[in-house]
Amino acid sequence: MSADVKLLICNISRSVQGGVENIVADLCRNLPAYGIDPVVGLAKGLRHNRPERYRAAFPDLPTVEIDGTGGTRQARIEGLVRTIRSVRPDIALIARVYDAYEAISRFKARDARLRLAVTIQAYEPHYIYDARLFREHIDLCVTSGELVRSAVCDWAGLPADRVVSIPGGVRPPLRPVGERHMGEPVRLGYVGRLDPDQKRALDLIPFTRSLERLGVPFTLAIVGGGPAESALREALGGQVAHGSVEFWGWRSPETLYEEVYPNLHIFVHFAHTEGVTIAPREAMAHGAVPVVSDFVGRAQEGQFIDDVNALIFPVGDVDAAARRVARIVKEADLYERLSRAAASSQQDKYSYHGAIEAWAQAFRKCLERPQARGAPVRPAYAPDGRLARWGVDPWLAQRLRNLVGARHMHADGSGEWPTGSGTMTADAAAEIMAPVSERLSAA
Repeated sequence: MSADVKLLICNISRSVQGGVENIVADLCRNLPAYGIDPVVGLAKGLRHNRPERYRAAFPDLPTVEIDGTGGTRQARIEGLVRTIRSVRPDIALIARVYDAYEAISRFKARDARLRLAVTIQAYEPHYIYDARLFREHIDLCVTSGELVRSAVCDWAGLPADRVVSIPGGVRPPLRPVGERHMGEPVRLGYVGRLDPDQKRALDLIPFTRSLERLGVPFTLAIVGGGPAESALREALGGQVAHGSVEFWGWRSPETLYEEVYPNLHIFVHFAHTEGVTIAPREAMAHGAVPVVSDFVGRAQEGQFIDDVNALIFPVGDVDAAARRVARIVKEADLYERLSRAAASSQQDKYSYHGAIEAWAQAFRKCLERPQARGAPVRPAYAPDGRLARWGVDPWLAQRLRNLVGARHMHADGSGEWPTGSGTMTADAAAEIMAPVSERLSAA
């Protein structure tokens, strides 16, 4: 199919591993079959956001650079506007590049063709807060899961017909999944970001100790990286030495499908909130049985159903998680029944091609609706440099910086290209998190 829709995906370039990166790559590789021509706009900074690193990781993707090397918000917005003017997209999709909200909404004021789309892939307050700031300008918001979709509609105030939940699509296994049988030791796997907060990755430590107290022989493959990795390696050093725990680090999707998922009996997951988390579902497609927490968002999706295709335990109750594993080990018929149900669960919009088709339909419907237009949004940003503190107009201040060759060097990648406005108050964050906090408190 010839492409008749141009899509610009505004993406940070400091990260090359993770769910958003895989989604962007999948869209670029598959949307042309639906008549949509994507290009990834890579945010470029002086130090942390390096497009060349991203292109090395994804050499087959079409890319352009968004120059933000000036280091100020004004420089980033001007770089975005130049890229939009060069690409001339029908739809500009924001993937964690906050300043694109301002650039695209400004451009839309003089281009009735352009549509602003955003994807929110996690229940993180600042993404939902910023969607509220620009709700009158957003033509399409794609969320991962009904929990995030509800927050975007109910708290951020986006019209329901402009918000759609599209789960990350699960590819079928590379080879057929046969009948699965339990063996000893039971082979456990954790795949995902080693995050101590939302993912509760540190629960792996007491979980393994509980398995040992129950006398369950096991091996555990921990695949991924993140801020909890060093603490996990230190605490589980004894199990690593004895061969019951192995750290794999980050692995490509191809390696997961070839070497990790086919060899697991059980997949463990401890998060307190999720959208439509993909790694456990990829393991399910291979017949691995998920033993997962009753995270906020699980019930809305209906993907992990207790005693049907998974076993569920209360968030934070690692002893209960270990008992679920022990039950599967002892009851061979239970394991085989859950494994069969898990392997057949990832169909329709949860499948790889189903998800791509859902994205294509969402973009098409976005173009069919009238363009969303609103009044200019002027958040109360913190001063962006000395000239801003002196009250100099941002446009003029940037001209002066350009004249003298001044560049603002940021200490980290999120300062160089922020994922949020930075204007969210503590009260607003508490409001957004209230449904999640109440659910966890009740549990």
